[in-house]
Amino acid sequence: MSSETPLHVVIAGGGVAAVELTMALRDLAEDRARITIAAPERDFELKPLRTAEPFSRGHVRRYPLAEIAERFGAGLLHAGLAGVDAARRVAHLSDGTNLPYDALVIAVGARPRAAYTRVITFGADAHTEILSSLLADVDEHYTRSIAFVVPPGVTWPLPLYELALMTAQQAYSAAVKDLRFHLVTPEMSPLAMFGGEPSHAVADLLEEAGIAFHGHAYAEVEGGRITLRPGDRQLTPERIVALPVLDGPGIAGVPSDAAGFIAVDEHGRVRGCRDVYAAGDATDFPIKQGGIACQQADAIAEHLAARAGARIEPRPFRPVLHGKLLTGLGTHYLQHALAGGAGEGRASSVSLWYPPTKVSGRYLSQWLPRLESHARVGQ
Repeated sequence: MSSETPLHVVIAGGGVAAVELTMALRDLAEDRARITIAAPERDFELKPLRTAEPFSRGHVRRYPLAEIAERFGAGLLHAGLAGVDAARRVAHLSDGTNLPYDALVIAVGARPRAAYTRVITFGADAHTEILSSLLADVDEHYTRSIAFVVPPGVTWPLPLYELALMTAQQAYSAAVKDLRFHLVTPEMSPLAMFGGEPSHAVADLLEEAGIAFHGHAYAEVEGGRITLRPGDRQLTPERIVALPVLDGPGIAGVPSDAAGFIAVDEHGRVRGCRDVYAAGDATDFPIKQGGIACQQADAIAEHLAARAGARIEPRPFRPVLHGKLLTGLGTHYLQHALAGGAGEGRASSVSLWYPPTKVSGRYLSQWLPRLESHARVGQ
């Protein structure tokens, strides 16, 4: 690609992966790339802060995508990705636009849906006030037992641990001493994906908070009763809080698995679809988490910058898992290098990365403080 003809990169999506990729590509490729963002949303939102919002311990920040695009020299179209014609290198947008590209990056996320009926599903949409009635009942001593359930298929359960720990702390602050808490999960041990040391540290936090841990448990929920498989154990809590399960986007013209997720290689290239890349929750990488999405975006940015003519050796995606666990009494930092199974993970009450943001991205973490003056709080 010559310097006179910049590589036209279309980024579909307005979430963490899309913003990290925009920042990284502009830095690495400079003017060798022309960037167009296509996203139906008007704002970029820090969704991981949603767990803290009901407890008034943090607020969801929303940053105008138009200002981010302008700052990094990108065009912006307010439309979603409807389909892809990979042979002609054209992205079909939801507003009827047919957008040509040299490279397309799909960063549209996944679709959350409730795993159970008649329970509180936290994270199925942007409304965090769904927990308000539950917390009010806790404060007024109206609820005596709560179960927090990780449904089978959920691969990023950390937000539920935060909800459980912060709810327990709120109950303690309200002098409620007879409230029983349960955490039900298919994991063998608490947040086992982080390795031994972090899992032990989280187990201690749960014990100190009085939260009973039910591991290797696949929950079936019906009529307010939870049946744990295997073993047919049963719980009958008064209230149930669960995370949603995720479905892939299933985009027309893009190969995907049975659940709609997109298979990619170590540089983020979509298998069987030339000049198309994907990052974030839309991919088949099992852990759906903002920091992982940033790392995928960085790998793609390096590959595209090299294609555009930058002198850079693209590095493959080698995931390192960062988890900032909010407890209501403080923050615990969890870290594990997933690639190659290196080490047993680390846990600390002091930040293990810098800056200690909830979403750890090479570029996004550095830019968030600069974007803060343009942020809007809440919906």
